[in-house]
Amino acid sequence: MAAVEPVLSPQNPRLKSVRAIRSGRNREDLLLEGLHLLEEALAAGFAPKWVLFDSDWSSAEKDKLQALVSPELDCRPCDPRLLREVSDLDSPPGLLAVAPRPSSDWQASVEQAAARKAWILVAAGVQDPGNTGAMVRVAAGLGARAFFALKGGASPWHPRALRGASGTTFRLPVADGLTEADLVACCRRNGVHIWATDAGGEDLRRVRRSEPVVLLLGEEGRGLTPYLEQSCQRKIGIVMDRGVESLNVATAAAVCAFVLGNSAPVEDS
Repeated sequence: MAAVEPVLSPQNPRLKSVRAIRSGRNREDLLLEGLHLLEEALAAGFAPKWVLFDSDWSSAEKDKLQALVSPELDCRPCDPRLLREVSDLDSPPGLLAVAPRPSSDWQASVEQAAARKAWILVAAGVQDPGNTGAMVRVAAGLGARAFFALKGGASPWHPRALRGASGTTFRLPVADGLTEADLVACCRRNGVHIWATDAGGEDLRRVRRSEPVVLLLGEEGRGLTPYLEQSCQRKIGIVMDRGVESLNVATAAAVCAFVLGNSAPVEDS
C-alpha cells in the first residue's frame, strides 16, 4: 500500500463527511464500517470514494485491506483516536469508507415481482435503523424480490441499518423514501396484492400464497396508517403463546417471510 499523508486532524474533510452522514445532513453517500461491509460493497460493484484505516493496524491487517481494494482507491491511515470519535460503536472496527448511495428503480422491482409471482418486504414506518437492517437481512436471506422502506421510517442506508443487515443490503434491490400512495398505486397497476401483519389477522400457519405480494410491517405499537390499512387485501397474524402480545418487528418479518417464501413456487430470477 503506497505511503500517503495520514489523517491527524478532526477537521479533515473525510471525517467531516462521516459526521454529516451520521447526522443525516448528507444523504448522497453511505458509510461503511469495517472490512466485512467494505468487502460486501466491493463485491456488489460499489466504488468507495475513499477509505480510512487505523494507523496502528498490523502489517497483516493492512495486507488484507490492500488485497481488497484497487491501487487507485484513496486509502489513508488515520489516528485511531479520531476513528473512535466518529464511530458510535463500543469497539470500532478501525476502518471507515464512504461510497455514493445507490439509486434503485423500485417500480421495476414491483413489475418483476408481478411477473414472477414473487414477494417484496416493506418496512412501513419502522423507526429503529437496527430493526430496518435486520429486516433487510430477512428479505435477502428468505427470498424476497426486493426490500422497500417507506418515507418517514429509518433508511436501510443508515449506518446502523447497514451494520444490522451485515452486508446483505448489497445483495438485493433496496429502495427507501417511497410514499404510501405511490406504492399502493404501483401495486394496483401491476396486480400485486398488498398484505399486512396484524394481531387479529388470519392465522399465518394457514396462509398459502398464489399471487405476487407486497408485505407491510409497521412500527411496533403504532402499526400501519389508516390509508395503508384500508389498502390491504389481506391481513395475516402470528399466533402467540404464554400471553406474549407481539414480536419484535424484525422477528415477525422473519416468521412471515419464511411462510411467504415457501408457500408458493417462485420462478428463479
